[in-house]
Amino acid sequence: MRTVAVFLCVAMTALGARAQVLETLIVTGDRGDEAPPVGHVGLSIEAQLPGMRIDSAELLQGLPGVQADSRSNYAQDTRLTLRGFGARSAFGVRGIDLLLDGIPLGTPDGQGQLSSVMLDEVQSVRVIRGPLAVLYGNGAGGVVHLQTLAPEHSQAGLRTLVGEGNRERQSLTGQWREGQWAARVQGSRFTSEGERPHAEAERRHAGGQLYYTSEGGVQTTVRVDTSRDPLLQDPQGLTPEQWRDDPKAGNPAAETFNTRKQLRHRQASVRVRQSEGAHRWELAFWHGQREVDQWLGFPGDAITASGAVVDLTRDFTGARGNYSRDLVLGTTTARFNLGATWSSMDDRRRGYVNDFGVSGDLRRDEEGQVRSRDLHSVLEWQPAPYWNVTGGLRYSQLDFEVDDYFIVPPSEGSPGNPDDSGSKDYSDWSGALGVSREMGDWEFYAGTGRGFETPTLTEMAYRSEGSGLNTDLDAARNEQHEIGLRYGEPGVFYLDASLFWIDSRDELVVDRSEGGRTTYRNAGATERRGAEVSGDWLLAPGWWTRYSVSYLDAEYRRGEWDGNRLPGIADTQLYAQLRWEPWLDPRLSLAVEGRHRSDVATGDDNQTFAPSSTVWDFTVRSQHFWRHWSLDVWAQLANLTDETYVGSVIVNQGNGRSFEPAPGRNLSAGLALDYRW
Repeated sequence: MRTVAVFLCVAMTALGARAQVLETLIVTGDRGDEAPPVGHVGLSIEAQLPGMRIDSAELLQGLPGVQADSRSNYAQDTRLTLRGFGARSAFGVRGIDLLLDGIPLGTPDGQGQLSSVMLDEVQSVRVIRGPLAVLYGNGAGGVVHLQTLAPEHSQAGLRTLVGEGNRERQSLTGQWREGQWAARVQGSRFTSEGERPHAEAERRHAGGQLYYTSEGGVQTTVRVDTSRDPLLQDPQGLTPEQWRDDPKAGNPAAETFNTRKQLRHRQASVRVRQSEGAHRWELAFWHGQREVDQWLGFPGDAITASGAVVDLTRDFTGARGNYSRDLVLGTTTARFNLGATWSSMDDRRRGYVNDFGVSGDLRRDEEGQVRSRDLHSVLEWQPAPYWNVTGGLRYSQLDFEVDDYFIVPPSEGSPGNPDDSGSKDYSDWSGALGVSREMGDWEFYAGTGRGFETPTLTEMAYRSEGSGLNTDLDAARNEQHEIGLRYGEPGVFYLDASLFWIDSRDELVVDRSEGGRTTYRNAGATERRGAEVSGDWLLAPGWWTRYSVSYLDAEYRRGEWDGNRLPGIADTQLYAQLRWEPWLDPRLSLAVEGRHRSDVATGDDNQTFAPSSTVWDFTVRSQHFWRHWSLDVWAQLANLTDETYVGSVIVNQGNGRSFEPAPGRNLSAGLALDYRW
């Protein structure tokens, strides 16, 4: 309670950080730039502390409902959950729709990751959580939308950043603007020796964007993004006992089997839209390829083991079209949107024996395909002044198919390997209704929605018993409800408070995670009840504060674990950031940020918990401008009190190594030099 009291006092009375909450925009039924009037929050990246921008958790701190756990393991992506959605993920992101400038970063079955994004270019983040998020389709328990901006001037820039653990990052950016045309190119390289043994990492990003706006206002954006990670060593998790003895300890299996990952990601997209006038439309196309080679921490040499060296090539493609127009219904106005989305992914997957860090005999050879087709429609209606009603429906159909090419007949002394081919189709409706009412400085909103989430192709790959595609997995279905109030003006005093409740059946949860293999099952039912408060406050010239409080009671409601907490989810998160500019300009800025997370269950049995933690970071920053030049320098002392805490947990880890340690007190710094013309 003392920690809670400290955070509330800091949030409501201390002096601190400037935050710019994005204006409320109107949903159009697409997956584009506009947001629903219910359950969204947006944040300019300038409201976050400066950092090395190597972990997407840096961009998501303090956003209500978001739990972004940095794993301090670059072979695994940031563990991201939103009101409990995505908590089952052993790696990557599940149950949350990820977008970059309106283009999906995930696959049609709900897999996604943010490690392929060069985070320097992101200007703002918007999170849609709650009932209207279901209109984004399969697996949209929530939406995280990263947004960039077209260049407004010509500029070239250099950034260099360093941190303890021999972390180094350099980036170059160039942008150009002339009339209706604009372009940007960027590249970066990151290296680290890591905080623990066997945690060395190297990551490279490059990309470019081309923008054109016609005389008629049609906007065209072409993006090409690439990332290459030649070495990402995996230190793996620790048991609670190992973590208590030495949080920087290594895992013997990591050295024995040389656990590591190599990755290459490429994605291109074209987006053309007319966003003004009575008739608005959008067309978007994207295609990409992701190549992964990963060595896991066990041999995988049994004939039915599928191997412990992953060799995956994934091709993904999609297209989307939307049409929107204004309508007059009697004496009232409305907006109607109709759209369709098609997407596909093809996985070519092989598995080999891990012969102590060297690829051995073949143990898996298959091709998996997922096809998705969606139709969606949204109507926004203003039945009276200050009232807004939004309703939408979406129909989704997904087809899964796996062809197995590694078939070994039984022989004396060997059970052989059966044909694990299989297929399964899913289809369902999603729907939502939201209403908002403005009352002077106040705005009331409420919403209800029904959504669904299929298992991913990766989650269907294994059974807990026997072999073959896990076609027993059903789609999870959820009903979400929310009410809330907003008050004030962003940047002066702003408050957003909401209550929500979510009921799910056939929730997808981890059944067993052992030896690098994770299997899944459907839980009987789960129940989530929660409350969130967030806002910002300008108390005096040069003094700002930003804060958020999130509470989530997430429990199983039937079956073996009835009454147990869902693993991987903190029931309480508190955040406060304080910023002071003593000279009322950016020549000097001092900021402190505090984060509290309550304990987290590591498994369905609730026998082991990662303890609660409270972490404070301090940052000093100085920005200077001389004619065409600008200089930005900063230094950050993270984990001021040298708190020993668990950064993330591995859910239902069968061998007990479920703790992923967070770094102790550490120092980092950065310098950015830009020239504008």
